Amino acid sequence: MNRRVVAVLWLHTLVMGVAGFVFFLFPKEAATIWPWALPALAARFMGALLLGGAACSSLCLRAHDSRSLFVMVLLALGDALIALSGLLAIADIGLTSRMIGFLAFFLGTALLLALLVLPAARKTASPQQTPVTRALRTFFLIHLLVVLPVGIAMYFLPSRAQSLWPWQMTPINVRLIGSFFFGAAFISIWALRQQSREPLRPVLALYAWFASLATLASLIHIGLFDPGRTATWAFFALYVFVAGGSWLAMLRR
Repeated sequence: MNRRVVAVLWLHTLVMGVAGFVFFLFPKEAATIWPWALPALAARFMGALLLGGAACSSLCLRAHDSRSLFVMVLLALGDALIALSGLLAIADIGLTSRMIGFLAFFLGTALLLALLVLPAARKTASPQQTPVTRALRTFFLIHLLVVLPVGIAMYFLPSRAQSLWPWQMTPINVRLIGSFFFGAAFISIWALRQQSREPLRPVLALYAWFASLATLASLIHIGLFDPGRTATWAFFALYVFVAGGSWLAMLRR
């Protein structure tokens, strides 16, 4: 990796790590800089995502296989989806100063990663390659089969998808959380195409930290969940599966 790419990865790790801690630990305060009303649980989900992104870029710094860097381009796609969720709400919210800051942050991050990291994500493999196990491929396939339809429904049909979500949110926040799922689908599609485990380590770190922290955030706000709904148990089953599977895969590397 050249110095420019290393600098971008360090910057991403630092900025996303700090922002993630703020959103996760101080959700009410963090929500004051958001362009629309952001409930505490949704703010903590955003914090979990940012911290997962920081973990991902930090492992890319240690990667010996440049193919790992392509996951940062997919994170750029996720940032663009988040920014688009704001753009689609401008008619209702208006182009406020907070909206401008929101768009500048996520679109700027997306452009920075896409323009500077993509050229470095060459298809060069490390000398020693560990084949992807069938269990790991099955893990990514199950993840894809869940997050793709859920992400599409939440992002493009947020009002209808609300009834399937385990706690109440406004349509704009349903679309925001849906961008996490929709973006993750592209990452799992890419992961399923890899022939060795080396490029997948940053992906596993992203999934492990995000799913673990999102589960913790949900337990903190457990009062928002109705134990009588199937959606509640399906939600926790998915996040425990992703968190446990990701940590196990990393520990068994």
